[in-house]
Amino acid sequence: MGSTNQSYDFIVVGAGPAGCVLASRLANSFSQRTVLLIDAGGPNADPKAQYFGERYSTLMTPGYNWGYKTTPQKELDAREVDYSRGRGLGGSTAINFCVYTRGPSSDYDHWAEKVGDESWSWEHVLPRFKKLENFGKPLPQYKSIADISSKVHGFEGPIKVGLPESWEPGFDEYLQTVTNDKYPLNLDNNSGNPIGFAVCQVSANNGNRTTADISFLSNLPNNLTVMTNSAVERVLFEGKKAIGVEIAGQQKVEAKQEVILSAGALDTPKILMLSGVGATDELADHGISTIHNLPGIGKNLHDRLWLDLVSTRKHGGVNRTSYAIPPDTLEDARAQWIRDKTGPMAAEYLPFPIAYLKSDRILNSQEFGNLEQGVQKYFQAKTTPNYELITHVPSIKVAAPEKYFAMAIACMGTQSLGQVTLRSKDPKEPALFDPRFLSHPYDRRVAIEAVREALAFLDSPLLAEHQDHIVDGPEDGSDEEILKFVRKNGISMWHMCGTVKMGKPDDAETCVDKDFKVTGLQGLRVVDMSVAPMLPQMLLRFMANERNNSAHTQAIAYLVGEIAAEKMVAEYNEQRISAVKGGKVNCFYFED
Repeated sequence: MGSTNQSYDFIVVGAGPAGCVLASRLANSFSQRTVLLIDAGGPNADPKAQYFGERYSTLMTPGYNWGYKTTPQKELDAREVDYSRGRGLGGSTAINFCVYTRGPSSDYDHWAEKVGDESWSWEHVLPRFKKLENFGKPLPQYKSIADISSKVHGFEGPIKVGLPESWEPGFDEYLQTVTNDKYPLNLDNNSGNPIGFAVCQVSANNGNRTTADISFLSNLPNNLTVMTNSAVERVLFEGKKAIGVEIAGQQKVEAKQEVILSAGALDTPKILMLSGVGATDELADHGISTIHNLPGIGKNLHDRLWLDLVSTRKHGGVNRTSYAIPPDTLEDARAQWIRDKTGPMAAEYLPFPIAYLKSDRILNSQEFGNLEQGVQKYFQAKTTPNYELITHVPSIKVAAPEKYFAMAIACMGTQSLGQVTLRSKDPKEPALFDPRFLSHPYDRRVAIEAVREALAFLDSPLLAEHQDHIVDGPEDGSDEEILKFVRKNGISMWHMCGTVKMGKPDDAETCVDKDFKVTGLQGLRVVDMSVAPMLPQMLLRFMANERNNSAHTQAIAYLVGEIAAEKMVAEYNEQRISAVKGGKVNCFYFED
């Protein structure tokens, strides 16, 4: 991907969605300036890992996953929970499940109001979502259950998204049958209102997953260098100014303008702390000298809990047979799918429903009543969901050839706060990740009621008629038994964010300002989900203590990179204009 120099204008650390967008936009905006994009992982070039049909197992591809674990979670039976993070080009877009959601429009408007920056309002982010998006033409069978309008979608952007490209006979009838006043049909849950059952939009096209590197690094401009298998261990400083990075093996690379950390919500705070940016007392515990005391680094970790509920099925009825394909027949299954779109892999390319739903039981609960008034008002908004269901998903709880129906249940509005801390001063050691799942009583109530309503959904006429039994469900419908089930089965949705919090200057916990600049330092920005200002319903504690999340993070991570790029391009162009007006035409040298 091109040779590397020892000096670049901009160094972007981390080739996930935000980092890839930012590096590409900077390089294409400023052709006379050099950009280095560094990632600790490899090129992720295995074509088998691109198959959309194998999206549920790609995270097990060697070299693609950091394989992190949480600390033992007290409220999850002291289990260490899988904390997968993508490694290499594309970041977690190389291993995610390809769910592509934006979240409610009101969340963006509320975020913009709270931080005083209209860049994040729905009116302003919608054109950017459209600019990023290249929505594929839906199959005609979707006509009665999906409406993809050019008013809210783009068709010429770099990120190929769409509806699944295979069809299951009867799927439209299923979706129309299960929807009603309680579960409304939503023709497009990315329109700004996600409430109801919809066909899940995916980051895939022509049978392959869409990744950040494929979208933004396929045609590299000459001034953009990509360096893989190069772990950045520290940011280098002169006083309070970032001047470069140190890569494993003592290689140092100079940044003539800025260093931008896009290593993700788990590794960006780790790099900052190893560099001497964080809480002084915590850094001292590891023998690290403080460059800048910033206590919020690594705090405010947010994530979402999910679990699956599986029922075995009698002959007939709605089901998806096991997605697990025996290893000795996998190559034949792949070949058959490529040849004629049939065979064992076909089920993995079929559409699946996703629902964002409200719950009166949650909104009328004592735990809800104990929340601050501002939080209550926010959760009561008509477009704010309390939980999420995705049906027709795979499960490892049932083996072929037994037929089953599985749904994923996700908890919205997380109030529990965790943290990322250093394990040691050794950069090769992963940090300690403690999301503190279910530590807040409201989160426990949401989990209980979400499972309770999912069980009721399984008892609906369409599904109950052919249901045999629930696999590994709660012993009964009591709060105690449901919570026991959640504690045994709950895992992370891998939507970590918030650990380098963006906020207003008067907030003591602010780590970056609205322009992504690390407070109190020069030449250093953070551009990834660490800042978490615009994750739908992720309006964190700097926003009137509202700590909520209800959308999958992929689309938002791309948006973070896009908005950061626009801000940086505008800022440097403004500097150039000022220099020209001041007669200092040689002091700045960006695009003519």
